[in-house]
Amino acid sequence: MRPLEARGYRADIDGLRALAVLAVMAFHLSPAALPGGFAGVDVFFVISGYLITGVITQALQRGDFSLARFYQHRIMRILPAYAVVSAATLAAASYLMTPNDYLFYTTSLATSWGFVSNLFFSMLSWGYFGQRTEEFPLLHTWSLGVEEQFYFLYPLLLPLLWRRARALLAPLLLLLALLGLALSEARTGVVGSYFLLPYRAHELLIGALTAWLAARAAPPSRARATLCALGGAALALAAMLWLNRGTPYPGLHSLTPCLGAALLIYAGARDNPVSALLRQRWLVRIGLMSYSLYLWHWPVLSFLRYRRIDLAGAPGVAAVAAMFALAWLSWRYVELPARRLQRAPLRQGALRYYAAPAAVFLLVGLVSYGTEGLPQRFSADARELLSSYSFERDLAGDCAQRAGEYQGVSLAHLRRRCAFGADGAAPPSVLLYGDSHAHHFKPFVELLARRAGLRAVYFVEGSCDPLDLPPPAPAPAGSCQRRNADLLRLAPQFRYVVVAGRWQYKGEEALFAARLRAVARLATAAGATLVVFKDNPSVPRDLSRCVLFRKRGWIPAASDCDMSAAEVLSEQGSMDGVIDALRVELPALLVIDPKRASCDAARCLTSIGNTALYKDANHLNTRAAALLGQRYLTLVGNPLAPAATHAGATAPDAP
Repeated sequence: MRPLEARGYRADIDGLRALAVLAVMAFHLSPAALPGGFAGVDVFFVISGYLITGVITQALQRGDFSLARFYQHRIMRILPAYAVVSAATLAAASYLMTPNDYLFYTTSLATSWGFVSNLFFSMLSWGYFGQRTEEFPLLHTWSLGVEEQFYFLYPLLLPLLWRRARALLAPLLLLLALLGLALSEARTGVVGSYFLLPYRAHELLIGALTAWLAARAAPPSRARATLCALGGAALALAAMLWLNRGTPYPGLHSLTPCLGAALLIYAGARDNPVSALLRQRWLVRIGLMSYSLYLWHWPVLSFLRYRRIDLAGAPGVAAVAAMFALAWLSWRYVELPARRLQRAPLRQGALRYYAAPAAVFLLVGLVSYGTEGLPQRFSADARELLSSYSFERDLAGDCAQRAGEYQGVSLAHLRRRCAFGADGAAPPSVLLYGDSHAHHFKPFVELLARRAGLRAVYFVEGSCDPLDLPPPAPAPAGSCQRRNADLLRLAPQFRYVVVAGRWQYKGEEALFAARLRAVARLATAAGATLVVFKDNPSVPRDLSRCVLFRKRGWIPAASDCDMSAAEVLSEQGSMDGVIDALRVELPALLVIDPKRASCDAARCLTSIGNTALYKDANHLNTRAAALLGQRYLTLVGNPLAPAATHAGATAPDAP
């Protein structure tokens, strides 16, 4: 059988591309419908590794491989269509997005043109499946970043191995793939690893190895090809149905879709029934425009979700129709004409289709950064409201870490890098720690500390319950448990230990009480006073932008944007009751209830005046936290000041 590269166009690969992009779209539209659909991206990686290896080795066999020609082909294949998508998303974001979100979007736009948006997204505390990621219009460009970084390195490595160690080419690629897989498996618990090339390289190299194998040992018979194809289809389908958001990924679990794709590609070198199905005309047509479909589908969904448009039923159907229409137009009038220019000089292609648009989008990013999200896009009245949607950027730093990334902390570090509150050289007397809710309460605590003349320090970790203590030995402690234990060991150095968290103990109130009691006793034994924040009011619906949408006329002016106090009580009342009961049991305990500053008997506010209180469904924004702190001081007093000024702060209080 002739080498695979010599056999020409493979329609079955376009059919596989179609299934991969349809799986990704189905997952993004409704994760419950296809919980592992995100693995379609892994299939794309295998296809890319396979095709790029074929292109390079074919040129090497002819003796005319050229890096300039290779990169010109990549530029014309990828960038013209992405330039159109970039311009379209910029226009939509400029109209829709708040300054804070616009700043995030324009930064992702600029980094995507530097082929490093995957690095940018890896810095998120949320991860790929985390909060609000569905509203990031360019989140999907992380995979383009991975591929482009691979395209920079692989065309340098493969010709080198071809010339210096051709006989060892396959074993060396296999070794690199195994090393990459081992590294990926070791980092599956780290949020940012999902986005990065070192933890995805094995997927592209599986495609490369498939190209090498198929060129030298294609399936010897139709029966063998059919068996391989059925095995590949079974693995790919199993990945789509079995994987889900909670699966540690990529790591070893990524082998299921990758090996499935590799078997399907390998089997397609000889006619077989499965590959014949992949060559169906309708699938091939979708596969031909799969790149444009991938580029357009996510921004369409993202902007609709940003506008809080429910995609169930007719709106979802209309969204899918819009994706296909935009993809076809992009393929027909941008991709195809651009491919005809692949033989143009690299300098011309790089200047016109990369340097020029990249400079424009980088300039937009710089202007957005310099103006804090270009608030001048809005009227003065709207700007006042929009300014309240600011918040501390992210859980990524010396004192605010992402889940699972705790390495240790010392008193010297806290005093040097994590101090806030009253000015002066006095040692800090307040320690604030907890999860992202402790992070958003920091301006609240800072106001109390300043008014009491106290210096404070903080240390927070995303999704880390401050009450989660290490289990009895010899059971190992997790990152969060070690963080909590280390900070409580520092408690003797502070007068107050302040804990805050998203108390998600509904149905587990006894566990909540036991954990809170244990932390209170540890703090007391250390000579510190424990200060417990009740959680801020929240309900399952995200009402954070309701007041903004009302002001912009996107929802009726009479819309009620506040939360029902009864619904808040249903969500949080039992946890508040546990805190109140423990306050009676432990008289030294101090309790701060932010609901006293935002709730009455009937409702809990989501805005006060022209200030929005929330940045998402359950997190306060920076201005709101300070505003609620000021209102709390006025209504209740300062629990960090002498007892005479804050008697009301310790009284149990319902929303």
